[in-house]
Amino acid sequence: MKKVSIIANQKIIGIEEIRKDFESIILECGGRIVPCSQETELLICLGGDGTVLKGFRILPSLKIPLLGLNFGKFGFLTIDCKDRRDVIKNVFSGNFRVSPRVYLEGFVSANDETKFIGRALNEMLVFRKDIRMIEFELTLGSTVFYFKADGMIISTPTGSTAHSFSAGGPIVFPENRSIIVVAFAPFTATWRNCIYEGGSIMLRVSGDCNIILDGQEKLDLRERESIRIQLGEEVFRLLVPSNWDFWRTLKEKFSWGEGLV
Repeated sequence: MKKVSIIANQKIIGIEEIRKDFESIILECGGRIVPCSQETELLICLGGDGTVLKGFRILPSLKIPLLGLNFGKFGFLTIDCKDRRDVIKNVFSGNFRVSPRVYLEGFVSANDETKFIGRALNEMLVFRKDIRMIEFELTLGSTVFYFKADGMIISTPTGSTAHSFSAGGPIVFPENRSIIVVAFAPFTATWRNCIYEGGSIMLRVSGDCNIILDGQEKLDLRERESIRIQLGEEVFRLLVPSNWDFWRTLKEKFSWGEGLV
């Protein structure tokens, strides 16, 4: 990985000095700094999970791995980098590995036309525009479910610790190939959030909704229109340390206990 591109969250105080420091270390390790393009061999994101999501959106190819370095608040997609030099040296010496992640693709159907609307690494949220609940028609495989709710969160395993988690969704190992279906404030006692491995789902809505992609982009879904959300054919390549342990990270982030009292 000789050709490295860097993006940074400009809202972080002192981030430009941090960026320059990383550029110097990369040059010392034999790398070259290039603009993010097809020429890029590694994209480094300085910030939090939001910066990684931005990096995912601007990647010119999913064959390019991405390294998220945590200068944000929480960070499940980023790693701590207290010793910047060691992090870059470990990346160049192969002490990191690719953690393959699925992503979502959305297609909206209206008036006998289907349009691709974009990709999401964490989730696609379909949420009511009006003050009233929406009736959702949810198709999983050949089975159709009907219920009312404020919205639906369709998440990847990577996004299971993000918006889906805050709405009561399950935590799923992020390298799994599945879709998490979470109803936002459902008006029913029988619906349970689920993990679906069928590859795609279909949603049709009874009223106007917003579609929100990874909290980065907002689109319209009109009454009676439908959206198909499916797993992408490729994988997103997130770099993690060779000794990365998701469950240990989960325990540290949520400050779960150290043993029996």
